[in-house]
Amino acid sequence: MTRTEIKSERELVAAAQAGDLSAFNELAKRCRAGILIELIGLTGNSHDAEDVVQEALLRSFLKLSTLKEPYNFGGWVRLIARNIARNRLLREPKFVQLTEDSVQSPALSNDDISLKTELALLALSRLSSKLRETSRLTYLSSYSQKQVATRLGIPLGTVKRRLWESRIKMRKEVLSMSRTGITPEPVNTVPVIKVKELPKKTMTVQTTGPGLYFGTTLKEGFEETCRFFDYPGGILTQTAHTQVVRKVEILGRACFEVLIEHSDCEPHIPNVLQYFTRTENGFDWVMMTNADEAYPHTRFFKEGEELFPSTYSTGECDEYSASVVNLTIGDINYGKCLAVFWSWQNGTPAESFFTLAGRQVLHRRYAGQNAPKSQNYRYKNLPEESRKMFKGTEYRLWYDTVLIESK
Repeated sequence: MTRTEIKSERELVAAAQAGDLSAFNELAKRCRAGILIELIGLTGNSHDAEDVVQEALLRSFLKLSTLKEPYNFGGWVRLIARNIARNRLLREPKFVQLTEDSVQSPALSNDDISLKTELALLALSRLSSKLRETSRLTYLSSYSQKQVATRLGIPLGTVKRRLWESRIKMRKEVLSMSRTGITPEPVNTVPVIKVKELPKKTMTVQTTGPGLYFGTTLKEGFEETCRFFDYPGGILTQTAHTQVVRKVEILGRACFEVLIEHSDCEPHIPNVLQYFTRTENGFDWVMMTNADEAYPHTRFFKEGEELFPSTYSTGECDEYSASVVNLTIGDINYGKCLAVFWSWQNGTPAESFFTLAGRQVLHRRYAGQNAPKSQNYRYKNLPEESRKMFKGTEYRLWYDTVLIESK
């Protein structure tokens, strides 16, 4: 079997265990970048991180015969690398930094090494939206400065200036947190999310509105706020405030006008007006228009073209797969919720979590290895620990959208 014929991890591992060096090299290539990013945060610089990755790959090569099914080569090597890095840090405590010549903090307790990465991520999260997104893309998603400039639509010199300013601010922030302890505000990193499967439970929910950012309740005057947290790092990338403004008629169809305002984001996302109507089958999307003065845009939808179901039930159908879970977000325990997994056909599935009352409180977006390339994420950098297996395909968590408040 040649390298070009091998596609799945199972085939690669089997071939590598049979002595195919090119297969092992392909396995190493697939997981190396994501592991390196994590190790830079753990060791404090790229040089030590590179050394640890090389040693971990060497050990995995020598012990490859011990890897059993179900194969998870990347997770296995990541665990080896973490152990190597932690053992080194225990012997030689060092300063913490997000990247070389970046943010440093005094040496912390050997028993709390993970706090080092937490300090750096919190410092990054507390930057302004422009500095935060520039640093997140550079340090956590490993985009080159030129790629970041293209992604944000700004000159390369502006990227360099922002990174320089970010390093100064982050260094001060980390030093301050190291001395005074971590304070919880502002909340610019994702809250702890716990999902516990309840496999023997069944559930049906009647949703209160269309599932765009959230299941907004279609009632005049209703408002809600949610926040987007992108991975790796779980850093705040935007806040969306949604308000049901009024009832109007569009193309002879009675609609609810929904205003969505964006903040805490870079580049700026224009405000959007969405128009929905209730149908016997659910919620129909009638029209969408943005408020971008530079490039206003309006789109009309044919009846039934974009339809959101009003009812979800446990089980699997062509449109979705639903199961019952116990959901906790931060300090809030939502109890029994219905987790609806959908849109896996395009390689970037979503998972929406509804309470028994039909309110959506969490929206998770995943990316598959074979999903179309996107400037918004890099699959290899997404956290392997948060992966989801569905129909034999691995998906990694891309971002979380969390309900903050509603009224």
